[in-house]
Amino acid sequence: MGLPSCRRVMQGCAMPLLLLSLFFLLTGRLLAQDNPALNTKIKYKAVNQPLATVLKEIRTISGVRFTYNTDQVKKAPAVTVDQQSGTLKQLLERVLSNSGLDFAEYFGGILIYPDKPKANPDKRLSFPVRGRVVDAANNPLGGATIQVVGTQDGSVTLPDGLFSLLMQEHQQLRVSMLGMKTTIRTVTMNEASDNLVVIRLDTAAQAIQEVVVNGYQKIDARMSTASVFKLNAADIIQPGVSSLDKMLQGKVPGLMIINTTGSVNGRPTIRMRGTSTFVGNPSPLWVIDNVVRPDPVDISTTQLNNVLSDAQTGNFSLVGNAISGINPYDIESITFLRDAAATAIYGVRAANGVIVVTTKRGKAGPMQISYNTSYSFQQRPSYRNLNLMNSQQRVQLSQEMHEDGLALNSYDGLKESISYEGLLQALYAREITETQFKVAVTKLGAQNTDWFKVLFRNAFSMNHSLQIDGGAGKTTYHGSISYNDNRGAAQLDGNKNYTANLSLHTEAGKRLSFDFNLMANYSQMRGYFSGVSVLSYALQTSRILDPNIVYPVRPADIGFSALPFPPPITFNMVNDLTQSENTNSKGSLLTSLTLNYKIMSGLYFQNVSSVITDAVESMSAAYEGSRYISQIRGWPLDYVPTDKQIAISNLPYGGIANLANQNVLTYSTRNMLTYNASFFNNRDQFIVSGGTEISSSQIKGQSSVEPGYYPDRGMSFYPDSKSLFLQSKHSLTRTTNNTLGMFGTATYSMNNKYVLGGTIRTDGSNRFGQYSNAKFLPNYGLSARWSVGNESWLQTSRLISGLDLRATFGTQGNVVTAVGPELIATYSPVGTDINPATGIPLLGIKSLPYPYLRWEKTAQWNFGIDLSLFDRRVNVSGDYYLKRSKDLIATKVLPYEYGVDVMYKNAGRLLNRGVDFHLSVEVIRRKNTNLIIAFNNSKNFNEVGPNDFQNDFSAYLNGQAFIPGKPISGFYSYKYTGLSPVNGTPTFSNLNGKTYMEGDPSTYLVYSGQMQPVITGGVSPTFRYKNFSASMLLFYSLGGHKRLNTLNPQVAGTASVPNPFVNVNKALLDRWRKPGDENRTNIPAIVDQTTNTAIPDFPDNLYSAYDKSDYRVVSNNFIRCKQLSFSYLLPKPLVTKIGVKNISAGLFVYNLFTIANKALQGQDPEIDGVGTSALPLTRQYGFNMNVIF
Repeated sequence: MGLPSCRRVMQGCAMPLLLLSLFFLLTGRLLAQDNPALNTKIKYKAVNQPLATVLKEIRTISGVRFTYNTDQVKKAPAVTVDQQSGTLKQLLERVLSNSGLDFAEYFGGILIYPDKPKANPDKRLSFPVRGRVVDAANNPLGGATIQVVGTQDGSVTLPDGLFSLLMQEHQQLRVSMLGMKTTIRTVTMNEASDNLVVIRLDTAAQAIQEVVVNGYQKIDARMSTASVFKLNAADIIQPGVSSLDKMLQGKVPGLMIINTTGSVNGRPTIRMRGTSTFVGNPSPLWVIDNVVRPDPVDISTTQLNNVLSDAQTGNFSLVGNAISGINPYDIESITFLRDAAATAIYGVRAANGVIVVTTKRGKAGPMQISYNTSYSFQQRPSYRNLNLMNSQQRVQLSQEMHEDGLALNSYDGLKESISYEGLLQALYAREITETQFKVAVTKLGAQNTDWFKVLFRNAFSMNHSLQIDGGAGKTTYHGSISYNDNRGAAQLDGNKNYTANLSLHTEAGKRLSFDFNLMANYSQMRGYFSGVSVLSYALQTSRILDPNIVYPVRPADIGFSALPFPPPITFNMVNDLTQSENTNSKGSLLTSLTLNYKIMSGLYFQNVSSVITDAVESMSAAYEGSRYISQIRGWPLDYVPTDKQIAISNLPYGGIANLANQNVLTYSTRNMLTYNASFFNNRDQFIVSGGTEISSSQIKGQSSVEPGYYPDRGMSFYPDSKSLFLQSKHSLTRTTNNTLGMFGTATYSMNNKYVLGGTIRTDGSNRFGQYSNAKFLPNYGLSARWSVGNESWLQTSRLISGLDLRATFGTQGNVVTAVGPELIATYSPVGTDINPATGIPLLGIKSLPYPYLRWEKTAQWNFGIDLSLFDRRVNVSGDYYLKRSKDLIATKVLPYEYGVDVMYKNAGRLLNRGVDFHLSVEVIRRKNTNLIIAFNNSKNFNEVGPNDFQNDFSAYLNGQAFIPGKPISGFYSYKYTGLSPVNGTPTFSNLNGKTYMEGDPSTYLVYSGQMQPVITGGVSPTFRYKNFSASMLLFYSLGGHKRLNTLNPQVAGTASVPNPFVNVNKALLDRWRKPGDENRTNIPAIVDQTTNTAIPDFPDNLYSAYDKSDYRVVSNNFIRCKQLSFSYLLPKPLVTKIGVKNISAGLFVYNLFTIANKALQGQDPEIDGVGTSALPLTRQYGFNMNVIF
């Protein structure tokens, strides 16, 4: 048979060797216990003290754990004892001599029990239980709480997981520990006498978070009554995503996030439980490590105060929001405060919810280094799913228009030989032969320029983050630096971000501790000049054009008094991108110091002081070779003008630069006292706190428009006197926002079952002038919680693992900082507005005084339930809320003689109601395999109440009108009734005898729905097998409506003939061409100026009204696969060989697919129009890695 293999020999020896090792291990363990606790030397004296007090003092002196029945010890007589020397055994014999109790040593502790077991009233005997608590991997768990269900008897496990206590037959043990799932175990007398009882706890990965951080306090989750939701770092991080706020989409119930642009510099629309203001900032308040973080630039404020021009405002929109510069790898957790009970402590700043970011803190021990990196590339968009014409179809359309006698009649007369229309004109002028014409037309049909390829790119991005953690003695530290180079699919879209973070914690004694935090970031952003939209150009420009061709776009505009007339203004997009710029930079620094001092047992003092600085610089410029400047100048750059033309031009030399900068200094300090008390032998807990908070924000900014700019001549300015007079503008702004707040909170927990809470805060602001009745606004919150799962009659349930019911009511406030109590006058920005008598510019009003304005107020109800089933495999959390806002600041149109167009007043009301829902199901729970499916849903209905708004007619069409009974973003449309059988033009109802300047537009327009969704949410399955894991995030949006992109993007005047260089929708090939076609199609005919398309007394013609009609509105429901990722943790034995602790690597893809309404025809459901910053959301692939040293 031969010799046995080496493998068989090893298999045969493995079990004996394992048993032998176990024998030696147990023998060593027993031999190590040759010095029992009862032999401990102890000195002790007591005179007539309760036995419970004596046992506690002995435990403190000896360091030995005691286990006993509290009721039995309380019944024992008082103890008098004096032992100057002796062992613990001798002392206990004297102490318990008259108590009827005896003692024994169990696992290093002392178990006290009745001297002679007596029958209980229910005839059950007490018996000792010895056991060990371990985790899923059989590692001992120290500090676990052991409690006999239905009694106050309990114990705490030793560091090695051991415990001992007394219980009765048929009683149950309830074992719990922070971060572990609570379990209930029945132990019989036979089981306890024969074996060491082993109780295994599983990790509570999906359990309700144990600590709630609201920015002021860290609250035990069992005492939290408010509606909050918490995400840990692992739930947040998405490598390769340019900002933290974009990572939150679809993950938080009650939080709506819509990415209105695919730009890496874009800021998403964020709403928590709807909108609570008309003209203020509707976004939630961001709090970082107990410090309120304002936006570096409040765009809404600058717009209301007319501080910036449109170009400069567009440039500042690249800056981002309050957390755009934070390093996501520094984040420990994010807590979302949704109801008034949670946010009332923030007073007037929290009407739109609060998002609290907690960053990482150092851990004591040797320094640990962690490195995270990701590399990704973003795919450029394509024409694949867009219903746009290719070159051949566009030429066919031009041929059909010529056959219908339309092309030349509607052509604007610009001479060119690039398009079909231009070639046809050259043929008729005998400048080319028919053969040359056919050859050129064939070439046009085969051109098929891919403008997405010309103007976009497959962009490569990378992110690097290095973190260090450690500490020694009483000081711990955490630090990080990061570098991010994010590039969007559009060629000029990108940013670079540098961050540094340092946090220190030190304990200066037993009572005093300090936390110091320093966060710094510097960002450089790049985008497109105002009015330049590469997405719009790619969608709307004919593919017959060669990318290098310069073509005429409009006649020169210099007037007839300066002949000869210059040639037409020409354009080439590739050149125009080199002739303009839009850049800005932002530097931010946040410094905070937190002092905690323990005044006495249960009484604590805390001070949090912070200083935040934000400095933003922006520059957007159009050079002299750009189309924008050519139109102002009046001729193309290569034309040599006459002296007279130079004299009458508004900008004969150079370009224009828009410069702006803003510096914001925000400082605050908060003092708070907190008192914790326990009653009825720790059954009840009471926490009360109160304090004051002072904050101030000082904004200094300036902006200017500088003509005569030459970037290639040392970035210098050489304007002539006329352009300097007409084009140059300068503005300075100084704003101070001061607030003073006083607050108090109180929470009472009874028997860990019933919790009552209250919060009150009053705020004062300098934005309300001298009227003291409006300076201070009290906000309050009342809340209650019933932990039904802690009731004794539910603790033994195998179905319900936890059940909590919550109810809250509170008020919130808001102050619109853009207005104030002072009248602000200004000189007219129009250079020709000069007083002829004084030569001084005419005086105008920049802002009216608003001393009578009051706070915006919101009252909110919230009812919630938290339910866990099947050993917390299924976790459900649901909230219903009702928000009523009043005294909202609204605009009122004023007559001309007031000097301003509108004024602001407290005249608005708004109702929000909805449901937040979260469901998590652990489908598979095994040692090496785990599958969890999480579902988040947010449903919000809002309704505008009675108000004095005088909405502009266009606001009804674009969703910006505030109409009583309708939701925010609700919009109207023209009522389309079909095509005319005479000429194929669109027809509409309800317009005869109406004028847009008078009457209520809602009487002749039709309501089309709301642009913002009613329901948003996400589905996230996560799968793990050993070291491999995979996850997906599906985001869905329901209830919104959207207008389709225009069929013919350049309908001008009274004609609908497309410009020769404009691309159009393929649907125009199926347009009305002859009577009777109206029965088969709804695509209107193409007509020229000979057909009247005007709508009397309305700003739109028939064709622009068609694009704004109800026929062009579709449902905007969609599902988008936001993320699909895979990761693998390398085996530890492998990575330790190269000197590291852990290495994990992963692959990810974002925006994998979108399921949307087919009627959108490739139009992105999230992108808001095709403006300057509206860039497409495209697919992104990447690789990420984490290394821990």
